[in-house]
Amino acid sequence: MLCIIFYIRYRWKLHAIVSCKHPKRTFSNLNGEGEISTFDLVDNTSAINLIAFNLDSYIMSNKLIEGQSYEFDGLSIRSVDDLYKKLPHEFQLMVNKTTTVREITMSFNYELTYNFINLNQIETLPINSIIDVEVTVLRDYGITAGNTNGNSWVRREIHVAQDGVHIKLTLWNEQV
Repeated sequence: MLCIIFYIRYRWKLHAIVSCKHPKRTFSNLNGEGEISTFDLVDNTSAINLIAFNLDSYIMSNKLIEGQSYEFDGLSIRSVDDLYKKLPHEFQLMVNKTTTVREITMSFNYELTYNFINLNQIETLPINSIIDVEVTVLRDYGITAGNTNGNSWVRREIHVAQDGVHIKLTLWNEQV
């Protein structure tokens, strides 16, 4: 596995809009348990993920508002694990103890873009692709809830169709 080491000689700042505030997740590993918050940041050039763990997750989730512009200083950069990748950018930004954030006004107007595809293309996409679809809901199988390894979850299964293609779609947690 290729290890990328970043050494930046000067301080840098990022001006960006929080375009999406993803639901908090919890994790458990050899170091213990914790929480993680993920945000999508955009400017006039691209979009990138911002992640924050534990106390930083709590602080950022209470500070950052979707649709607002901020100046970020003191962030770390790291490569994105494909399992958690939500945007096409190969890197992500990480909040750390030196990170500061302040609200700013940006002249950039963010317009949400969609990645619409037809249902008949789903089988050709890489696993974990982020897509948008316009479908007709044929049947709602209802909502179920459970608890796995101490984490509660909610899911809703629906049967959808588009241009003669039918699939069963599962929505999780806040998407339900």
